[in-house]
Amino acid sequence: MFFVVGLPVILIVDDEPDLLGRLAADLRRRFDRDYQIVAHTSAHAALAELARLREAAQAVALVIADQWMPELPGVELLGRAHEIDPEAMRALLVAWGDRSAGPTVLEGCAFGRLDNYILKPWTPAEVHLYPQVGDFLVEWARAHGPRMELVRVVAADPSPRAHELRQLLERNGIPHGFYAAGSERGRRLLRETAQSADRLPIVLLLDGRALVDPSNAELSDALGVVNALGMTAASGRRAAYDLAVVGAGPSGLAAAVYAASEGLRTVVIERDVIGGQAGASSLIRNYLGFPRGITGAELAQRAFQQGWLFGAEYVLARGVSRLTPRGQAIELGLEDGTAFEARSVLVASGARYRRLGVPSVERLVGAGVFYTVVGDASLFSGKDAIVAGGGNSAGQAVVHLAHHARRVTLLCRADSLEAHMADYLVREIRRARNVEVRVATEIVDAEGERVLEGLRVFDRARDTRETLPATTLFVLVGADPHTDWLPDAVARDDHGFILTGREVGQRTPRAPLPYETSMPGVFAVGDVRAGSSKRLASAVGEGAAAVASIHELLDAR
Repeated sequence: MFFVVGLPVILIVDDEPDLLGRLAADLRRRFDRDYQIVAHTSAHAALAELARLREAAQAVALVIADQWMPELPGVELLGRAHEIDPEAMRALLVAWGDRSAGPTVLEGCAFGRLDNYILKPWTPAEVHLYPQVGDFLVEWARAHGPRMELVRVVAADPSPRAHELRQLLERNGIPHGFYAAGSERGRRLLRETAQSADRLPIVLLLDGRALVDPSNAELSDALGVVNALGMTAASGRRAAYDLAVVGAGPSGLAAAVYAASEGLRTVVIERDVIGGQAGASSLIRNYLGFPRGITGAELAQRAFQQGWLFGAEYVLARGVSRLTPRGQAIELGLEDGTAFEARSVLVASGARYRRLGVPSVERLVGAGVFYTVVGDASLFSGKDAIVAGGGNSAGQAVVHLAHHARRVTLLCRADSLEAHMADYLVREIRRARNVEVRVATEIVDAEGERVLEGLRVFDRARDTRETLPATTLFVLVGADPHTDWLPDAVARDDHGFILTGREVGQRTPRAPLPYETSMPGVFAVGDVRAGSSKRLASAVGEGAAAVASIHELLDAR
């Protein structure tokens, strides 16, 4: 078969010639300019075709296979397709009303055999086919297609600071490219912009400006990211709000959406990136309303835009350093010296990633050691990866990495995965062929001068130490509440989580409202709150529910 070099392939497989012909015709009608549509009635012939394409370095964006075929069930075909070409997206074609389809799709997704499903019949295609296929192609293009670059980062490779800047850009949805300063393209960019390799990293903007090792705030301001307080100060007015939300994680974003939509003048302050820990999730499958799953970054960006449409204002890359009661208002002081008042405050500052506490590991953060797993598959595609942790975050990371990495090793300090990890994740990890699990094992040292080269681990069960070759380590060992900036008047438990509602006890002159802290007018929700379930849906629910208490407070005043 003749292929156009450069155009990625959409491969479809169905043993029914008429249905296959209609599907191919509809796909060509919409996608023919950018993709090659290849159709097969034979499952074995399709797999052979996929192998030839891989051998020829021809990109395959999507494989669509019918659920029921005599040679191979669609799920099995897609599983084999992933072994041949791990980069191709995989969709199962299932019939409307087929009761067996639900369990098949759920199990196939859970165990990495497919990415999602497409329903048949699909007439009209504009409603039932093109949006679903478009979602697959968007996800493939994000990971493997050409990238738009509004920003270019030139830095040493590796560079912990460059990694932080790329995380900021990635999580805030800003398309960017990275170029090692020692590469041909990196050297050319430095020459063209008259910049020196002695001061790195350098961020090159679309308008020609070059920022030399900018702070997060400087980068955000240069990119035109919203700074509501800066705009208010420029107008000569002192900012005053009905509600100030500290933290733009799921709970803070939810509160902003509901408060702003109900007429409260709302501002959200976020010191790091939108989405919090949830924003770093590679794929969230169990959030209500997203049966095909959604990345944490995309969910956070949608919530951010939703709040903005309702009138919520944002201050990004700046942290809150103090809360001070001022009559019936509260003054918030930011780390840059800015101060403003709000009639109520909602603390949704979340939690910080817990560190391993091994100096040699910390020294290599950003140089092979990472505390989040980003969605960009190119960072670890075809490589060996190690994950340290035993909770759900570590389990989700292993599952995501297993779809792209050559081999994944999970190091768990507990004596079993079942101790702290959800059952479905344990089953998925046990099923993965390229995942090795080592329980009762902890990292005691790291090797490598400039980049991670190996890990020294201690196996408690066998009382042995050994060195594992390692170039990529993802540490997901829990989190601590981000509450050290709060005054003592805000009561916390022994672990630093904020007490709210009835847990506050007799510390206030009146009974606190639901989600209210020991400082009247200050509320807390999400991971930072004592007793929270540390689940995405619960965090969103708490953020929305707290707005009702805030209304009650403001009405009483």
